[in-house]
Formats: sequence, structure tokens, C-alpha cells
Amino acid sequence: MFNIDTILFELSGYRMSLLELLAVLTGLAAVWFAARANIITWIFALFNAVLFFMLYYQVNLYSAMILQFFFFFNAIYGWFNWRRQGSNGDEPVTLLLHKQRVLWVAAVMAGAILMGSLMSKVHIWLPELFPEKATFIFTDAMIAVMSIAASLLCARLKLENWVLWILVNLMSIAMYAMRGIMLVSVQYIIFLAMAIYGFIQWKRKVKIIL
Repeated sequence: MFNIDTILFELSGYRMSLLELLAVLTGLAAVWFAARANIITWIFALFNAVLFFMLYYQVNLYSAMILQFFFFFNAIYGWFNWRRQGSNGDEPVTLLLHKQRVLWVAAVMAGAILMGSLMSKVHIWLPELFPEKATFIFTDAMIAVMSIAASLLCARLKLENWVLWILVNLMSIAMYAMRGIMLVSVQYIIFLAMAIYGFIQWKRKVKIIL
């Protein structure tokens, strides 16, 4: 059932698996509710992480696959953090300080280089688990690390999370199209629009902390 070769239907020559369809739909729901600062986003994020873990393993995108572990536990953290700070769209959105932005950018760059280096060798170190060499190694790693940073900032209700998501979506549109996962690529086009919408919505809620 959750094998990418289990085809649900075919459209214009593209074979759509049930796994890819469910992953895309739960992802769209998670981003929509996040853009509206609705705590329900984290429920969809939990299911989305499980589904994309299975999908990415089957197409050899190992950085993206490992990223789903983080997304799963970050969804739990986000749920409890948003409940603690308030719910029903009344969460206090804040901005990072300039120094904090510099530190986040440095951490993302260092993390992407480290993850890319590790993923380039993982098929050698663990051939039983990863029989095929990873694809789009450093692009995949950069997307993964930026997604981690964006998710943490989202869970902490920082406006800058949407800036990172916009960059992640732009890179993902190209990578997944080249990898042949076309519906996922289309999903990121929608995610891009939602990220822009989310930025606008959250900007209206910003609370300046001095």
C-alpha cells in the first residue's frame, strides 16, 4: 500500500502512487494551517513526516528522509509550545534580533556542508540500509537543514521562518522535478504561494520585543 510502485491512477503518462498523493495532501494541509497560525497544523505535520519518510527512502533522497525524524518530533514540540503560548490564532509572533539572524545563517551553512558530506558517504558506510548512492546530495542537504531551521523558528513563532520556507520551496521545486517526483514538485509551487501568504499573515501579528 505504501510502496511508490503501488499506483493509484495514471494522468497524462504520470503514474501517481497512493503514498505520494497522501504525502502531498497532508503536507498542503499542514502548511495551510501553519500560514493561518492554527495549532491543527502540527497534527497534519506528524502524519506528513511518516509518509514522506517512506517516500524519500524509496527515491534515495536520504537527507530529506532523515529530516522527517526531526519534523516528527518538532511537530510534537510545536503542538505543546503553541498550546503554552496560546491558541485559536492568537499566538504572539516575534522577530529575531540581527545577531540571532547571523547565527542562524551560519548554522544553516555549516549544517548543510556537514550533512552533505555525510550523505555522500552513507551508501558506503551502510550499504544494507542505503543500497543506492544519494542523489542531489548537497542541494538535498541544504534543503534539509534550511527546513530544520525554518521548522524550529515556526515552532518558536518567529516571522523569519517564512523567509526560509520561501527559499526552501524555490529549491525544492527544481530538485523534485529533476528527480521525477512531479506531484511533489507541484506541491512545492503551492507551498511557495502559501509561504508568501503565511509571511503576510504573520507579519500582521508581529509583536516587537525590545
